[in-house]
Amino acid sequence: MPNIVELLSSPGLDGVRPLVGPLDAVEVTGVRLEPRPDRLAAMPAGTVAVLLAPVPGHLLDVAVRDAAAAGAAALVLTGVTEAPHGLPAEVTATARALAERGRVAVLYADGDLAGLVVAVERAVAGSAADALARVAAAAREVSAVAGAPDRVAAAAARALGVPVELRAAGPGEEGAAAAGPDGEIRLAAPARPGHAGSAVRSVLALAALAAAGGGHGDVPVRSRGRLLAELLVAPQDQAARLAARGRALALPVDGWHIALRVEAGGLDATNRPKELDVVMSQALTLLRTWDGPAAHPTTPASPPTDTVQWNAALVDDALVLLSTWPADPGTDGRRATLARARRVVDRLAGLRPEAGLRCGVGSPHRGPLGIRTSAREARAAVPRDAGPTVAAHDAVGLDRMLLEWYASDTAREAVAELLAPVLALGPQRAEPLLRTLQGYLDHNNSPARAAQALHLHRNAVGARIRKIVQLTGADLNEPDVRLALQLACRAGLSTPPGEPSAPPDLRP
Repeated sequence: MPNIVELLSSPGLDGVRPLVGPLDAVEVTGVRLEPRPDRLAAMPAGTVAVLLAPVPGHLLDVAVRDAAAAGAAALVLTGVTEAPHGLPAEVTATARALAERGRVAVLYADGDLAGLVVAVERAVAGSAADALARVAAAAREVSAVAGAPDRVAAAAARALGVPVELRAAGPGEEGAAAAGPDGEIRLAAPARPGHAGSAVRSVLALAALAAAGGGHGDVPVRSRGRLLAELLVAPQDQAARLAARGRALALPVDGWHIALRVEAGGLDATNRPKELDVVMSQALTLLRTWDGPAAHPTTPASPPTDTVQWNAALVDDALVLLSTWPADPGTDGRRATLARARRVVDRLAGLRPEAGLRCGVGSPHRGPLGIRTSAREARAAVPRDAGPTVAAHDAVGLDRMLLEWYASDTAREAVAELLAPVLALGPQRAEPLLRTLQGYLDHNNSPARAAQALHLHRNAVGARIRKIVQLTGADLNEPDVRLALQLACRAGLSTPPGEPSAPPDLRP
């Protein structure tokens, strides 16, 4: 039976995040959806209990204690409580201590709970379906990093949930080999019984071919990344020559492009390029999976023409992800790309919280020079202060106009007076309220749409808006009041790179 560490490597469980408690203390025997936390003490030992509703902080301690008493393997929290960025609120110190002492893992999951249950049952059973799912996941991941043996081995290990090493197999191990340009590539992994063993053998065979760079045309894919990096940094008079090389390698330079720039401010400068290389692989795998298998060409002679294509390059200690469209994506395409950026950054931040990932999104532009223009816009849009981790280029210059308006003493005094009761709470408490108010007003007083944009539960949005109304006495049904508050929030919270910082009383 797998433990939680092994379970989390299973396909379909990438939306589950550990919070507290040991991950390797108890073997998983099954999974159960539990609508009532008061019944946790009666569940079988080794169960992964998935709570169907959020648990208030004062009841979480009791739930963890009961799960530990029953010998549960894990307690999975769902829903979103009052916390930034859609993450669950901080687990109490008591719950942490109970989880550690009781040897029960506390996890958090969002998304499809039925799919989560199926994935856990599949992994626990070690069935043919689990083996097939792992092979499919490995095929997607290793193809994205083909030709880089270390990264291929890491991708194969993630899919299998066991170590995969670049060496010949020893006694009691499975192995695979493939001829590469610099000699034979060999991979080894622990042998597993039954269907799990079939998955190990199949994935090792795929991974060996991918590591060697043969069999599926991924050498041009890697070359496209290098050429994209050249195109982004080379002098403009060399763009035509580089564009011709890009066409030969099926880099879609003549399409419509929207660039994403991902920076990792939390990483040490020495290790940043290596770490971003791993982030690039993970990001491309996610984006290409979401946009379908046709989103990236497999041969230079047959690029797709009816879907979004994703390519990537490392430039200036940052990752540039380029989405290319066959026609002008317009406003809808820009919104879709911004949503993709938020989703991928949220997912990667969960996998690598120490990286401090932030992302800027450019506007759509056409042709080789359009790649460079959108990349420059994405760089300018990268958020520099606390707050949202993803921001889009201000295409119409609204933020700039607001900042110029806010530079006048009259405007600053009006904003300070209007928001004084909120600002009196201090920066840490005021900033989430102001950002929620801005999102609420930007979406025509819709709690549901604001919650989606802010990655909050709609109840959290409602609670914050009620707090603001209570503090300010503002009538949000009055158009003039709404406009004044919207201008105040936007001016105070908008500080594009290269502009003077927001005033101290409104800085995030």
